[in-house]
Amino acid sequence: MAVTVEPTLLVDKPQSAKATGAFYTDAQVAEFLVRWAIRDPTQTIMDPSFGGGVFLRCAAERLQELGGDPARLVFGVEIDPGVHDRVAGELAGAFSLHTNNLLRSDFFDVSPDAVGRVDAVVGNPPFIRYHRFTGSDRDKALRRAASQGVQLSRLTSSWAPFVVHCVAMVKPGGRVALVLPMEIGHASYARPVIAFLSRRFAKLTFLTFRKRLFPDLSEDTLLLLAEGKGEEPLGIFWRDLPDAAALGQFREAGHLPAVRRLDNESFNNGGRGLIECLVPARARELYRALARHRHVRRLGEVADVGIGYVTGANGFFHLSHEEAARWGIPDAFLRPAVLRGRSFRGLRFTREDWHETMRAGAAAFLLHITVCEHELPSSVRRYLDHGAKQGVQNAFKCRTRSPWYRVPHVHQPDALLTYMSGVAPTLVANDAGVVVPNSLHMVRLHPGSSLSPHGLAAMWQTSLTRLSVEIEGHALGGGMLKLEPTEAGNVLVTGGDIAEEHLDSLARELDTLMRDGEASAARDLTDKALLIDGLGLEEKDCRGLRRAADILCRRRYPRG
Repeated sequence: MAVTVEPTLLVDKPQSAKATGAFYTDAQVAEFLVRWAIRDPTQTIMDPSFGGGVFLRCAAERLQELGGDPARLVFGVEIDPGVHDRVAGELAGAFSLHTNNLLRSDFFDVSPDAVGRVDAVVGNPPFIRYHRFTGSDRDKALRRAASQGVQLSRLTSSWAPFVVHCVAMVKPGGRVALVLPMEIGHASYARPVIAFLSRRFAKLTFLTFRKRLFPDLSEDTLLLLAEGKGEEPLGIFWRDLPDAAALGQFREAGHLPAVRRLDNESFNNGGRGLIECLVPARARELYRALARHRHVRRLGEVADVGIGYVTGANGFFHLSHEEAARWGIPDAFLRPAVLRGRSFRGLRFTREDWHETMRAGAAAFLLHITVCEHELPSSVRRYLDHGAKQGVQNAFKCRTRSPWYRVPHVHQPDALLTYMSGVAPTLVANDAGVVVPNSLHMVRLHPGSSLSPHGLAAMWQTSLTRLSVEIEGHALGGGMLKLEPTEAGNVLVTGGDIAEEHLDSLARELDTLMRDGEASAARDLTDKALLIDGLGLEEKDCRGLRRAADILCRRRYPRG
């Protein structure tokens, strides 16, 4: 993914760009990657998704500067016919590039034999999320990755198989320089890609930026520099730079001084390598030590985390008290529900909290039908007929259900967890006994667990857990933190060695403090009880964990 600051180049319309994952790259970033990749005038270079042509333009200029012939050495692939024809024509005119070296094709249809392997691949792979990266396009991409020995999940975004196929295009000893989403450092589906790159290249270097490269995009990005294909491995390295302008200091160097070596094993085996790098060293080592402590567990070890039900038409299936009364829907067909985390105030979501939401006029009920059609009362039939006239039965999910109005997987969880959050995700005990849609996560304690929902909510308040959600979750645009169910299951929680009844007592104190707006005092109390008294930490350790969480929190907010 990328954006453009090239005023002379046509930028795709937003919908087209979203469909193809084509957003164009800043020229100073492209120039840096090209200059790093090309070191002598005889080297060949390819951009496998050249879009506006910024990488090919920089490559041609770099080769001319070195005394090479761009017409013979520059190759590219572009899937969009209009963009291809226009940009290929511009490049042919400006640098005499051979148009037959600029293929109009889906990159996944191009084999290494089509153009011959090159010394370097540079570019900005298209970023299409898995829910739009489907069908034959996805199957073809996954086959390309599999041909290189990389088995990728069907929940993979488009950039991952693209990177693998890029490597297939490179000669022994060659280089790859790409703009990639930060997902490569945290997504579970990216682990096989990291492992593959580590095996194929002597050295991998990741460059991250404190000021976002592309502040208008919802995903943070980084630069990947892979060198020495097929050579003896040297390791994975990382450097954090203030902004893209800092790349200028390495314009002629060909290498990056003062990079830090990463732990290859933890990086390849699911460690949060790049995210943890942003944490101060003392806090990072403490965090890793606590993850091994006998009184510290992952949330997934004590509870199951999953998404709520999916209605397919929230506006129809969720009713306010007034709407339910107006249609005369019997209570037997209504389940109390909460739809948003903004309704959470303390450590518990109580019946009174739910009533307050209902009195404010918000949707507070789910229409939940479990009986056969002939058992439906006339009022419910009228409401369903009203929905059918609006076409609700043809909505997403509804059209695949039989009957269309029966919402499945409706459960009453022990606790509720926000998965899109500003400062931090909120976990509350479900004292109200509500059900939740997929705008919230359900947390269900394992059968036979001695831990109560109140105790779990108290454990969620420590500075350790606050740092853990920053490490395990991932940032979206505008500073939001997203916690997928698997990510939430990896979050560290602890009750120290405190008895369950004392946890429940602590939870009551914390609930009162938080409802009174004393969140900071609640955090101090939790850290004292669970981290200092419960685990033997010192106050300075708690401050370090808190500062580390603040660093990661500030970093995910827009840095343009």
